[in-house]
Amino acid sequence: MQSDQSLVKKFENIQLVLLINLCILSIIIFFLYPSVFNYYFQYYSLIILIAIVGLPHGFFDYSIAKRLFSSTTNWLTLFTIGYIVVSLVYFMAWNYIPLISLVLFLALAIYHFGMEELMHKKYSEMSISDILILGSIPVIFPIIFHTNEVFIIFGQIISKELDIIEINKSFSLIYFFLVIFKFYSNGIVRFLPYLFLIPSYIILPPLISFILYFCFHHSLKHYIISIYEEKLIPDIFTMKSFLITIIIASVIFTAFVVGMLVKFSSYTIDIIIVKYTFILLACLTLPHLMLNIFYESKK
Repeated sequence: MQSDQSLVKKFENIQLVLLINLCILSIIIFFLYPSVFNYYFQYYSLIILIAIVGLPHGFFDYSIAKRLFSSTTNWLTLFTIGYIVVSLVYFMAWNYIPLISLVLFLALAIYHFGMEELMHKKYSEMSISDILILGSIPVIFPIIFHTNEVFIIFGQIISKELDIIEINKSFSLIYFFLVIFKFYSNGIVRFLPYLFLIPSYIILPPLISFILYFCFHHSLKHYIISIYEEKLIPDIFTMKSFLITIIIASVIFTAFVVGMLVKFSSYTIDIIIVKYTFILLACLTLPHLMLNIFYESKK
């Protein structure tokens, strides 16, 4: 019987090999057959992989909440209501102050991604500069190297044409050295995936590099830690049945919401996909981040 830590290591190695191969394969395909990554391929790949891999990892929040609040009467109802209320308040903000909501989403995503990269440390030991620099890599690199494409996507999300910001070369150089320094100071071996992710950010279209990072790095790592280290699978489920359940639930929810938007909104399918994906992620990231910070602080 393998120990929990050996299982974590085993599946982290499998996840790393998968990520590396997907990055290399994507870059090779992009150079040989760039037309494969056409506009609609990117958007359909985004919605499919977010629904199957990305969104389901948030279901572990219920197990975290049980550990934190199970001594409270009706904790499940109260937690669910609180989670939904926080998400709905943020969703309303997207309707009234979309640009501010987008900036807040990017800040939340950066903080969340940075925390995940430093999970080998206690939350109290995480440096804010480490969190922000490491967490900003999936956001800043695509902006530096694919500025126009990224701002077009931002504009689609908030239904507003944004002025393209020219990225200063000095900023890019300073940022790159800060990233290298943070890798080195936190143990450069831990950041081996970025040897392949960073070329993906530089070369590939932003949505493709986002899929590689969010689905095959961030989300899969979260699955591994949640299952084998934190043991967050509910007792009534086997690992297989739980994963099947949350993936099916995510796919059905995604299909239903996108279907309703196609039927009742005036947006084209590509705009619906990008709005659904990023606004939903934003609305779920806020309570997810709040819960995980609270959980880490209580360990």
